Amino acid sequence: MNQPKTSPHPQAPTTKSMRSLVRAKKALPVSAEERQRIAELHQNRYGLRRIAKAVVRDRKTVRQVLQEQGLVEAAEELILLQGLTPASKLDSFREVVTQKVNKRLTTSRILREIRELGYTGGRTILAELVREIRAPLAPSRRAKRRFETEPGREMQVDWSPYIVPIAGKLTSVHVLAVVLAHSRKVHVHFYPNEREATLLEGLARAFEDFEGVARFVVFDNMSTVVLGRIGPGRKPVWHPRFRDFARYYGFAAFLCRVRDPDRKGKDERILDYLEKDFVRGSEFHSFVDLNQRAHTWASTIANVRDHGTTRLVPDEVWLAERDFLIKLPETRFATHDDRIQQVGPDSTLSVKGTLYTVPERLHNRAVAVRLYAEHFEVIDPKVKDKVAFSRRYVEAHDKGKLQIDPSHYAPLNRRLPEASGSRPDEILLKRFPGLAVLVAGIQTRMKSLAPVHLNALLRLAAAYGDEAFLTAASRAQEYRRFTSLGVRRILERDYPLADLATSIVPLGESARALSLIAEVEPGSFESFAHLDTALPQTPALIETATPTGQGTETTSDTTTHDATQPSPEDSDEKA
Repeated sequence: MNQPKTSPHPQAPTTKSMRSLVRAKKALPVSAEERQRIAELHQNRYGLRRIAKAVVRDRKTVRQVLQEQGLVEAAEELILLQGLTPASKLDSFREVVTQKVNKRLTTSRILREIRELGYTGGRTILAELVREIRAPLAPSRRAKRRFETEPGREMQVDWSPYIVPIAGKLTSVHVLAVVLAHSRKVHVHFYPNEREATLLEGLARAFEDFEGVARFVVFDNMSTVVLGRIGPGRKPVWHPRFRDFARYYGFAAFLCRVRDPDRKGKDERILDYLEKDFVRGSEFHSFVDLNQRAHTWASTIANVRDHGTTRLVPDEVWLAERDFLIKLPETRFATHDDRIQQVGPDSTLSVKGTLYTVPERLHNRAVAVRLYAEHFEVIDPKVKDKVAFSRRYVEAHDKGKLQIDPSHYAPLNRRLPEASGSRPDEILLKRFPGLAVLVAGIQTRMKSLAPVHLNALLRLAAAYGDEAFLTAASRAQEYRRFTSLGVRRILERDYPLADLATSIVPLGESARALSLIAEVEPGSFESFAHLDTALPQTPALIETATPTGQGTETTSDTTTHDATQPSPEDSDEKA
């Protein structure tokens, strides 16, 4: 019968039962065979860890056996005689570890960061070095009572201010930490302030992150939540907007006693952990970078670690606790602040001390502005609750500087082709070849005012669209309405809901006068026909009042509107 081959090297157990085997053998005396095996492995230059795995004993027992046989002392004397010191995997990282300990970073964070630098050792020897460097902490003078909560019962909330370097400048930030008391799942987000609207927006974001809200939410006595306390029982007077917020989401607010932070100790512990493991010694490129890295820290470190108290992973416990949370409404509570502001003639809007450009069709209009913690929205005045423009606030180093978006002025380039060197009649004929008669009629009839009317037609085409504009212009052309006013009237009648935007390009004095004159409906000589009956005409009078050669032209001009052609007034009605 074939015998299995044995390896000369010791095979360490690979199952999870090794610890239980070690504990079981700890009470048993070390046999002579085990002692001999330990000595042989030591002579073959095996370390304590490998020997312990091979004989299924703890390292303390292995060291004691080696000391009894005089092997450990001999090895140490050999090292001293040779003038050597035992090598450590931390030797090349001691200076880095010292710097990080001086920054008061946690051992876990130091371990992560030096592993990125090439450290291959374990946490135990690092913790010993950190304890040697770090000054001992003063013992607590007050006993604390520990308690646990059932799933979905409690959520704890608190603010904490920090000063962190953002883009090379020290900046004051405020972190809102929300933790589920049962699972210890945490939500963190940094904000520029602790205003009430900011608090409500942060809570709504945390509820969405947790996919629900606990029955009780614990706060300290922040003024954005409670206005004060009255009566012999010190009953809280809730802030009206916060009270509406709590009713909307269906939770009950609970206040800690004054100067009693231990009531929400789970949240306080998270803030302490966040400061030591994330904030200290960190620098950020922008506010966006700060929050992106904070969310990564929460999702990849804080919520997936083995919690020090429960010895469970918060994200895994949350999966079961989620079913006990109050379900969220379909829409978020309106946490923003509302403002009514005037947009300037250059389509700029001032928000928190900074000018932002908005779409040019909003120029010179009063618009509703919604102010959020990190961005703002401009509401379209034509459509209810439709957002016409939205963007984030600028970073601190850009505050006060004009923020220009060239796309907001893009429609002006289409409406004013003369700015690009092209004539308006050429642009119109290129886009609408069928309007050649209308263009020629406007040039003949309006003379020096023709460019004003042609530009007005281009603006109408941009405002109403090519299809609607071509229909109206073709009808005006059919009835010989050689003016932009006729086309505009047709469009206003047939498309009353269209958003007609006017040009916002600054005009000179002469151009402004021409544009005002262009809006006046030109009359015809037929409107003066009643004067023929009041004052009889004589050939001498006509010759005296009319320069030579112009009387015939006037007569021919008056005969262009005969009985078979519609009058200007009839043209508007028929069009």
